[in-house]
Amino acid sequence: MVNKGSAWYFRSLFLVRWLLGIHYLLNGLNWWYKILPFPNVHDAPNTPVKYAYVTALIGSGWMFQLSKIIELSTGISLLLNQFVPLMLVVSMSVAVTAFLMDAFIWHFVTGWLSGTVPFEVFWAKFLDLLFFGGTGLAMQAYLMIAYLHLYRPMLSRKAEFRLP
Repeated sequence: MVNKGSAWYFRSLFLVRWLLGIHYLLNGLNWWYKILPFPNVHDAPNTPVKYAYVTALIGSGWMFQLSKIIELSTGISLLLNQFVPLMLVVSMSVAVTAFLMDAFIWHFVTGWLSGTVPFEVFWAKFLDLLFFGGTGLAMQAYLMIAYLHLYRPMLSRKAEFRLP
């Protein structure tokens, strides 16, 4: 018998898996089909983008596309509930990078407090941190903790070889 606490937990895992899956799917698809106000393959090469880091990834010719393929495949995996623990590990670098790009807003905070940055700019940066980088990483961590029992064998201190 499932108690109310564990029923809520399993429902929350389902909801978080779907929300993160939709988040990854939309961000991945946006690279090829413009659905969100983020850079896309069809934007002019000199179009201003959010961060110099993203510009460098796009300029590499393949790194940004690889991150979008990872996002797209992770989104599909989460929505179909197939290979979820694996894809959460594969996409963790994308989630951490997205969080770090959004996390560096201190100069906007100090600029707003000193009056040199308008409230709208500060608020947009804060919401970006909260809803894109922060929430994405929090959902990713929540799901990875739920699958920790599957990761434990990989976390052994000293691994031994053996035949398959």
